Amino acid sequence: MLLEDLVNNSLAKLNPTDLIVWRYIYAHKKECCYISIYDIADKCNVSRTTVLRFAKKLGLDGFSDLKMMLKMEISQAREKPSMNIAQATVNLCQQVGEEIAKQDFTRLNKLLYKAKRIFVYASGHVQRNVASEIERLFVNCNIFVYEIKGSDEMGIISKNVTSDDLFIIISLSGESKNVVDIAQKLHLQKIPVISLTRLKSNTLATLSTENLYITPIDLPATLDYEYKSLLGFFLAVEMWFVSYSGYCAEQIE
Repeated sequence: MLLEDLVNNSLAKLNPTDLIVWRYIYAHKKECCYISIYDIADKCNVSRTTVLRFAKKLGLDGFSDLKMMLKMEISQAREKPSMNIAQATVNLCQQVGEEIAKQDFTRLNKLLYKAKRIFVYASGHVQRNVASEIERLFVNCNIFVYEIKGSDEMGIISKNVTSDDLFIIISLSGESKNVVDIAQKLHLQKIPVISLTRLKSNTLATLSTENLYITPIDLPATLDYEYKSLLGFFLAVEMWFVSYSGYCAEQIE
């Protein structure tokens, strides 16, 4: 049985912290074959006991057994022909969709519904594309989102916002200095913030009112470097839009 099968069969036992450990392992299988339990605990910002407990919830004796399973899976994968890139993409979409479908958008919808003004700030190129997608989709619900283009513009706007406004901040790591500085100022001003980050403990998420988490996933590529798909960001935004559309309809009834 594959490690992924063990996780799927044990989902009822796993808590959100366990899932953080699993998603890190899933995204870094080769690395996790050789690092210690202390290393992975540090990478996930959890305790050694949490990692050990995760392994035991899967029915394993400890983290060493988990690493052994990973090594066997990687070894067997090398012996198999490369996966068809089209099938890999289908599998990716399914995995990302299933993960995001488990998230509850209710509290995000409430914040969005009562906000007088909505601002979105993105920390990188892909993130800015996600911000544009938020603008494009939510205008269909008469939600007008203003994208902040830079730190100077953010400085001007932050002087004129109130607790009736809402900020959406998109950052992969949630740790860049600029993003953290912005989040800290908004937190002090008690301005509601929704963060979109990868599923890992990060400063932006802790400073935010609500969080939407995404797991970047490795996609087989013919290049000499690993390719991480950020499809989850776009799919999460689209599913949020669908959820919000339904929420608005309920308010009218």
